[in-house]
Amino acid sequence: MGKRLAIAMFVDACGWDVVSTRPWFMQSCFERRSVKSIFGFSSACVPSILTGRMPRDNDHWSSFYYSPTTSPFGPLKVLSHLPRALVDRGRVRRLLSKAIASAYGYTGYFQIYNLPFGALPLFDYAEKRDIFVPGGINRGTSIFDDLVGMGIAHHVADWRTGEAESFGSLGRSVREGTIRFAFMYTSKLDALMHEHTRDSALVDERLRWYESQMREVLREAYTRYDEVRVAVFSDHGMATVRRVVDLVPRVTRLSLRYGRDYAGVYDSTMMRFWFLGSGARERIVGALGDTGTGRWLETSDLSKLGVWWPDNRFGDAVFALEPGVLLNPSHMGTVPVAGMHGYRPDDPDSDAALLTDFAAVAHVEQITDLYGLMREMALWSSRG
Repeated sequence: MGKRLAIAMFVDACGWDVVSTRPWFMQSCFERRSVKSIFGFSSACVPSILTGRMPRDNDHWSSFYYSPTTSPFGPLKVLSHLPRALVDRGRVRRLLSKAIASAYGYTGYFQIYNLPFGALPLFDYAEKRDIFVPGGINRGTSIFDDLVGMGIAHHVADWRTGEAESFGSLGRSVREGTIRFAFMYTSKLDALMHEHTRDSALVDERLRWYESQMREVLREAYTRYDEVRVAVFSDHGMATVRRVVDLVPRVTRLSLRYGRDYAGVYDSTMMRFWFLGSGARERIVGALGDTGTGRWLETSDLSKLGVWWPDNRFGDAVFALEPGVLLNPSHMGTVPVAGMHGYRPDDPDSDAALLTDFAAVAHVEQITDLYGLMREMALWSSRG
């Protein structure tokens, strides 16, 4: 039994509809299968992959949840008096997000997006800690806790590092020959497909680049290790936007008071509501129920999808848009995009993908199963 290395490459948004039409991508990975995603954005999918648990069990789903008593954003309300033409600019929002994260000591991925400063004090933020290190998950442990607990030498590259630098650092770790497990997360494909859709030639270009970089890493790996296993997987796919809708005025013209009668977070593919005053539920449900653009998800639906909490922190009810329908403007931004994810997981465009150069992966049916696969790979590598 020789020295072993396992490599897990997480390519954000590289769904089944992306790789199934590009059989040339990572052709050495002969096991190729569609994997069901979960309901939510990367803020939900990534922790579920890292933990093997649904959002309700790891306590990560959408970025913001209703909690006025624990909200750290009270001081930001003064910014609501600044001109919207200034504070609603994307670059200004990104700079403010970086400053807030630094001031509050947040190490996770943090963005205030386009949520109004007057509304922020009603909400708390889920991903305050870095989820790519031990102890980063809100509830329970992750693969990174396991690697440390099992004493397996490993290498991790996350979204903070540029992709060229990530491949470079992985190559250096492989050349040193001391690691047994490597995890690398790449995010540029997701951003590219938001702008250009999954059918763009730029997607082919990025995938060919990923493959060439991995080929160099593997060339080094096979000179220093006797056995190498590779798994390439994703968290979700990417739907092409076919229709853009502005539904927020249907709510604001009801003359209900935000923060008194109701609260809401308007994501790109869903609208999450908390009904605080008498009659608010009936009026808001009625205002959106006849649009033909989505459907209401109540407690039973959310529970089946693994995204319901007893305190309804992430919403009393969720209006989920149909796949390919984009809410814009929303609290995520004001510029429409060409591709989007975060739709219900029963839509084929939401399916993730798994490609491996080894067999015995039939048990991977949902992205939560990828955690078990990584753990198996780590244990396999440690026996060499």
